[in-house]
Amino acid sequence: MATYKETELVRKLKKGDKSSFEELLNLYGNRLIKTCYLILNSRVEAEDAVQETFIRVFKSIHNFNEESSLYTWIYTIALNICRDMLKRRKYVSSFEEYMLDQGESAEEIVLERINREILRERLSSLPFIYKEVLVLFYFEGLTVKEISHILREKEGTIKSKLSRGRKMLKNALVKGGDLFEG
Repeated sequence: MATYKETELVRKLKKGDKSSFEELLNLYGNRLIKTCYLILNSRVEAEDAVQETFIRVFKSIHNFNEESSLYTWIYTIALNICRDMLKRRKYVSSFEEYMLDQGESAEEIVLERINREILRERLSSLPFIYKEVLVLFYFEGLTVKEISHILREKEGTIKSKLSRGRKMLKNALVKGGDLFEG
């Protein structure tokens, strides 16, 4: 359900108000980068996906029927772009380095990087149908109902994918990467 602020933003976007486009970028840009990065495992591709997402949003905002929230509509576009990019991908992208936080000891930084790298590696090795649901649920904080709407699948299917994805990820982390062992 759209908030008043979101409804006003959509109204301004449809009128072509330039400041509303900037507001939209500020509102969803970083979150989209994070989501696309977790799915694509490439900062460059994530940035390309987000850029393409906003281009499509700006071109087709007049077609937005407001049956879903603006957030849901934008994320649906972004996920479809990520799917297309994964289909076209002909190479395995390498992982990027994390930015260092100030004030951490070298040991903390190394351990945190190792843990993040392992989690990201295991997450990226999951089949896409589980990875996208886990990313949307845990990293984006979407509800099962919102994910169901974005992916156009029944809530029971989303719950099942979450459960299977969790088990596969847990198994991969516990057993050192074999996703398909019992």
